Amino acid sequence: MRAVAAGVAEPSLLRSEVSAKHALALHRKIFERVLASHNRASPGFRVLRQGLGYSLSVVVSAIPEEGFNYIRELVDTGDKDLLWVVKENLKKARLVKHYPDQVLSIRRYLRA
Repeated sequence: MRAVAAGVAEPSLLRSEVSAKHALALHRKIFERVLASHNRASPGFRVLRQGLGYSLSVVVSAIPEEGFNYIRELVDTGDKDLLWVVKENLKKARLVKHYPDQVLSIRRYLRA
């Protein structure tokens, strides 16, 4: 799953809106599997989580409206691992620099 997330989070591949939407759909499937997982203590899971802490922001920057809506969905799960991933992605310059209002809005939403 980490390889898929990293592979589709390549900016040159996300120039097409269709490709970016597919990349977001793949991330959705990965996050669904994470939510269903009961074994999150493994080194493999930690590596996956770290990868998602980077890759989601690349996809979100390609389709910001849908991407930020999805980040809010992740926040709504209340899942500690997904919240960690969201917080890591909100630190990325590609989001902070280009979408400061959306980042600030989600940071406030996290605190609510």
